[in-house]
Amino acid sequence: MYKLLLTWRYLLTRYIALVSVISVTLGVATMIVVNAVMLGFSREMENRMHGVLSDVTISAWASLRGFDDVDQRIRDVWKVAPDMVEAVTPTVSTQALLNFEVSGGEVFTKPVEVIGIDMSTQEKVTAISQYLQHPLNREKLSFDLREGGYDSINPLAGANGIERPTLGTSGWEHRRSSARYEQYRAEELKREKEIVNNLPAPQSDSDPLVDPQAAAGAQDNRDPYSAALSHLPTTLAAPEETDQTGDGAPEEADSGVAEADAPKALSGSPLDGIEDFEPTFDRSKEQDTGAIVGIGIVSGGRRKVVDPETKKTRYRESLFVVPGDDVTLSFLALGNDSALPSFAFDRFTVVDLYESRMTLYDQSFVFVPIDKIQKMRNMIAPDGTRMASHILIKAKPGVDINELRDRLRDAPEFPPHLYNVETWRDSQSDMLQAVAIELSVLNVLLFLIIAVAGFGILAIFFMIVIEKTRDIGILKSLGAGGFGIMQIFLYYGLALGVLGSGLGLILGVTFVRHINQIAFTLSKIMGHDVFNPEIYNFYEVPAIIEPSTVVWIVIGSITIAVVSGILPALRAARLKPVDALRV
Repeated sequence: MYKLLLTWRYLLTRYIALVSVISVTLGVATMIVVNAVMLGFSREMENRMHGVLSDVTISAWASLRGFDDVDQRIRDVWKVAPDMVEAVTPTVSTQALLNFEVSGGEVFTKPVEVIGIDMSTQEKVTAISQYLQHPLNREKLSFDLREGGYDSINPLAGANGIERPTLGTSGWEHRRSSARYEQYRAEELKREKEIVNNLPAPQSDSDPLVDPQAAAGAQDNRDPYSAALSHLPTTLAAPEETDQTGDGAPEEADSGVAEADAPKALSGSPLDGIEDFEPTFDRSKEQDTGAIVGIGIVSGGRRKVVDPETKKTRYRESLFVVPGDDVTLSFLALGNDSALPSFAFDRFTVVDLYESRMTLYDQSFVFVPIDKIQKMRNMIAPDGTRMASHILIKAKPGVDINELRDRLRDAPEFPPHLYNVETWRDSQSDMLQAVAIELSVLNVLLFLIIAVAGFGILAIFFMIVIEKTRDIGILKSLGAGGFGIMQIFLYYGLALGVLGSGLGLILGVTFVRHINQIAFTLSKIMGHDVFNPEIYNFYEVPAIIEPSTVVWIVIGSITIAVVSGILPALRAARLKPVDALRV
């Protein structure tokens, strides 16, 4: 009993020990916060990866051609692992070029990865739909353009998401407006062409419209015809007449009328190549094959916007393309009768935007119906056999995906020289391992903070042993044993460890729970964002407290505190009563 009483007394009277308590507290709190944030980043990244990638993927080494008979390969999957597979879907993936026109007539070309998906089975295997901007598409994936209702702020981001005002008016409303504008432009060009073509022909070869050199030398003698067309941006000139009969003389018209006297359309006009506006495809009522485009592909940049009421900084993003616009995709296709590939392209209508907040995916992925891309790439044989480049597999709940992968690898239906079978973690192993190594190294470095606190406890205990040498001698003369004296200092170290770890636990958990409010406050104080969503693609600081991690941090801290008191406790236990009382 005297051991606990002395431990409690030392804890209350030795204020120098508070330095060690504070060191342990800060070390434990720091490790809890850093592990929570790193785990939040890691989990969020894994969820985004897994949302696009399936549990297990079977790929064909012949990437351009893929599986010769994907339907048979799907049946083989069900045959090999019927008790482990929940759903299967085929996909076609290929590199492509995406072209779209922005306001002003400029055409942008970007490299993308086109992925053909099967709407009927894709949602059962991956979580692509949850990253779309229309609520109905998140419920049921569709390549049909919606009337409206696209989210101007990503719903997964909440109130802190990046604003995209143009999405609020996208869909059929935007497409009808664009169609009316295109029709107006086409009709205006048609009218301009008719005006130019119906102008009377020049009366002589010296007319400025026929002879540019004569026009340059006779600016003051222009006839009304030339003066009326002087506003045209390009000087219009009749083509030089050529000898059609071979005798060096100009060929006369069959009617016997001189060609100069006959009315004709002016050659060299910039409007000559414009066809009459006779639309065969009404963009205001019809759409091309739907496509879902990564939002990073069509992003026009972000800028800060300060709310005048709350003074809170928001980010607003402009988009070059919104649902309702058309884009063109170009890629390689299989040759029909030769080994050489051909080139295929077609126009698609953007029906939604994909935002997983993984820059690698958002800036490259374009999803289209699989049957469309199979036709364009000649991946459907005359007998109806379909080809595909990947088979995505979703495992049943509770199934170890590594076991499923190994079973498929060992099956004769999927020989390794033809097929590559891997889990989603295998395909992203480099990135996941890099994050894991970074977290491990960071934990080692942070644990040194607690180790420093342990050295502080060691020094303080040696001071206490020297200061209490006479007290130790009295206790031993009264019958206290060496082990009992040793226990006093070990209990003291345990008390410091428990107190410091407990306070660190409370401080760390509180900090994690209010980390976004703290980040916002620090941003206001420092004048800039300490957590910029434009850089990290996170609208809030992700933080997850894992109980097992907190337990080993606390246990490790207490252990360091107790171990630090062993050497001083041994010294106190070895003191002889006579030598101690002489001090």
